[in-house]
Amino acid sequence: MSSESEMRRPEVSAGMAAARDRGVRLGRPPAPLPPSAARAVQLRGEGLSLAAIATALNAEQVPTPSGKGQWAKSSVKYVLDRHDAAQGSA
Repeated sequence: MSSESEMRRPEVSAGMAAARDRGVRLGRPPAPLPPSAARAVQLRGEGLSLAAIATALNAEQVPTPSGKGQWAKSSVKYVLDRHDAAQGSA
């Protein structure tokens, strides 16, 4: 690592902090909400737990957000949280 690149780091950090203060979203843009979110929200509205929703989505062979693997409580929570956030910003 050169000393020149080390000297620029505080400036970059300060610039990023200033951008965040202005409300600029840094990093990769969020992926679109998966179509499975609607089904997960529907099941949650019926009063099912995260585990029960995961079981139902797996039984219905609804694809996960990544399109791989099986639904778990954590992936259901991720989809529901993203849906709630999207509803809040709409």
